[in-house]
Amino acid sequence: MNRALELPKVDHRDPTPKYLQARTILIDAIRSGRLAPGGKLPSTKEISELFDISLITAHKALEGLVELGWLRREVGRGTFVRDDVDTTRTAQSQLHIGLLIEPHVNIGDYYHSTLINALRHQSRADDRRVEFFFHDRFDLRDKGRKDVGAICVHPPLDSQPLVERLAARHPTVVLGGSFPNAAVACVDCDNERGAAAAVQHLLSLGHRRITVLSGPTNLSNARDRAQGAVAELAAHGIRIGERDLPVSRDSVILDDETRAHLEHRLTEHDRPTAVVAGGFYLALAVMQVVRRVGLAVPRDVSIVGFDDPPSAPLLDPPLTTVRQPLEEMAARAYQLVRQALVAHMVETPSYRLPPELVVRGSTGPAR
Repeated sequence: MNRALELPKVDHRDPTPKYLQARTILIDAIRSGRLAPGGKLPSTKEISELFDISLITAHKALEGLVELGWLRREVGRGTFVRDDVDTTRTAQSQLHIGLLIEPHVNIGDYYHSTLINALRHQSRADDRRVEFFFHDRFDLRDKGRKDVGAICVHPPLDSQPLVERLAARHPTVVLGGSFPNAAVACVDCDNERGAAAAVQHLLSLGHRRITVLSGPTNLSNARDRAQGAVAELAAHGIRIGERDLPVSRDSVILDDETRAHLEHRLTEHDRPTAVVAGGFYLALAVMQVVRRVGLAVPRDVSIVGFDDPPSAPLLDPPLTTVRQPLEEMAARAYQLVRQALVAHMVETPSYRLPPELVVRGSTGPAR
């Protein structure tokens, strides 16, 4: 190891990620001349020992400085300070944004993974370095920083007091949900409008007996979809009772009680000829139930879902669905929290972006 190079270690008590601390230490060393342009850096192993960090953390710190233009790699030779490095340039502050998601949520499903990937895409296009971190509570006090933003992904309605308390301390945006009379910025799809479009489509096909299957009503999008469908039916003189308003306890897996209710309803003499399902997985469950009772989609029962993953057009029959503008929603949420962190401009509006009805083979004329 180059014993002549004396650099401070990272502070393990500082909540700032260790690789970012290491980058700052190395940039300071370049600016001060301790690491001169063209000079060779110690190996990754030596850097890890010097800073008291893991090899992976040291590698991440060095790779980041290569991407930022401070260092260059030479295969077989090592890592060097760039000869053309501008030691006078000012480093823009890092943006730290927490993605707050409840612990039971599957972030690998289509909905959440699309939002998270869209946020990552926005960060890569940013002229500042962005550090995302996941957190399973609507609270960032353990982070020990004031310059941290938060994007609360798809929070339940009963978390509104916690989220608004968080928003009083940190720039906060709700993504994929909305709160009534919210004191925090919310970005969501216009779920009521999407459900209304689904109902209008079914009515145009002659359907009059329509069941609306809702996800858990502690989620604002499930609540809004059910309300939008019921309101549109009422506007056409069709009022439905509880037996045609089943509520699943989960937005992904249809619970046994609700499944049994649907099976019974689809065997009654006045059974529904169409179902609006308040989610993609709920639509799949309805398809399964329809076939289980000996009916066919769409000959006997038409089905409309929500969300449009790549598998939706590959189903048999392909799913008619309400496509949410997930990438646009994520972009809007990112810009709002970035604006609050960088320009200290805090907005608290609710944005409801328009969805699109995609008509495929799971809907057809009422018999």
